[in-house]
Amino acid sequence: MSTDPPTAPAALPHGLLRPALAGVDAYEPGRPIEDVQRELGVSSVIKLASNEGPFPPMPAAIEAIRAAAPGVRVYPDPGAWALRDALAARLGLDPLQILPGAGVDGLIKFMCLALLEPGDEIAMGWPSFLSWRVGAQIQGAGVRTAALRADGSYDLDALAAEVTDRTKIVVVVSPNNPTGGAVGAGELRAFLDALPGHVLPVIDEAYFEYLPPGSHDGAALVAEGRPLAVMRTFSKAYGLAGLRVGYMLAPAALVAALGVVRNVFDVSAPAQAAAVASLADSDEHLPARISLNASERAMTASGLRALGLEPLPSTANFLLIDLGSPERALALNAALLRRGVIVRPTRAFGAPSCVRVTIGLPEENARFLGAAAEALAEIR
Repeated sequence: MSTDPPTAPAALPHGLLRPALAGVDAYEPGRPIEDVQRELGVSSVIKLASNEGPFPPMPAAIEAIRAAAPGVRVYPDPGAWALRDALAARLGLDPLQILPGAGVDGLIKFMCLALLEPGDEIAMGWPSFLSWRVGAQIQGAGVRTAALRADGSYDLDALAAEVTDRTKIVVVVSPNNPTGGAVGAGELRAFLDALPGHVLPVIDEAYFEYLPPGSHDGAALVAEGRPLAVMRTFSKAYGLAGLRVGYMLAPAALVAALGVVRNVFDVSAPAQAAAVASLADSDEHLPARISLNASERAMTASGLRALGLEPLPSTANFLLIDLGSPERALALNAALLRRGVIVRPTRAFGAPSCVRVTIGLPEENARFLGAAAEALAEIR
C-alpha cells in the first residue's frame, strides 16, 4: 500500500466560472430511501418528499416500456413526433406548438437559456418552484418576487406590480409548489390580458391533473392563440417521474426558438413510448387516481389538524405544514426520518419554517400521521 501523501485537488483556472453562478443556491435533492435505510438503520421507509404519484405507470405504459427496451441501442426520435401528435390530438393543438423535454425542469432551463441575459428579469410568486428562480440566476437575470395570498396561491395583483420594463418572463405556478394553492380561471385570464406586450407569461401546470373541474386550462389558452407558454409533465399523476418526460405548449415560434438550445436527444425512447401509451390509457385509469388523491389529501389534512397543525389548503398531491420556525421544521423532519418517513423541508422553496408532505397511498398516509404524532411529542 502506498504511503505517499494524497495529491492536492486541482484548482480551477481563475475566472473560469461565470460570476452569476456564485449567487445561485444549488438544488438540494431529497433523501433517497436507500440512503435513509443505510444511515439510520430503518428497514421500512416510505418516501413522501418529492410529489411523485403513488401509483406505478399505467398498464399500457409498462407494456410500452418493455416493447421499447430492445431498441435503446438506437437514438430516440429527436423530435418526439409520436408524442407531439398524441398530445396535439388530445389538446386540440398543432404538433408544432408542443415541445417535449426532460421534465419541466429541463424545459425551464431551455427557456431561461434562450430568453434571458444579464440585466433581464423574471417575475414570480414566492415561496414557489425554485427551478424558475435558479434558472434565471444561472443566466445572470434578476428575479422579482411577489408574496403569496394567505391560502398559498399566487397573488396576481401583487405579481403584476413586480413587472418592469426589464421583465422578460412572468411565471404563474398553479397549483403552486410547495403550497398547493391555485389561481382562479377568470382572474388568470384578466391577469394575462393586462400584461404588457414585452412580457412572456408562463403558466407552470405541473400539477394540472389534480385541479378540480372548472379550473384554468393552459392548453385552451394556447389554442386561443395567446402568446404564452404552458408547462406540464407526466411525472406526477401518470407515474413516470423516473423517465423524465414533460412538455411545453406555446406558439410555434417559441417552440422553434427553444429547439435551437435544447438537447438533440432529450427524451429517451422508452419515455416517449410510455408517455404516448399513458395518454391512451388515461381515461380508464386517471380519474380513480385523482379521486383517491383528493380523498386522501382531505383525510391527511384532517389528521394533521387533529395534531394541532394547520396545513395550507391544497389542490395538488401534497400539503405544506408550517411548524412556526426553521428549527422546529428541521426537528420534525429528523424525527420523521428516524421513523422511516421522508418528507421535504422547504427552505430552498422560500418556506424555511415548513415541511411538505406528498399524498401517498392510504397506508402510507396513515403511517405518516402516526409517525407525525410521535415526532411532535418528541420535539415539543
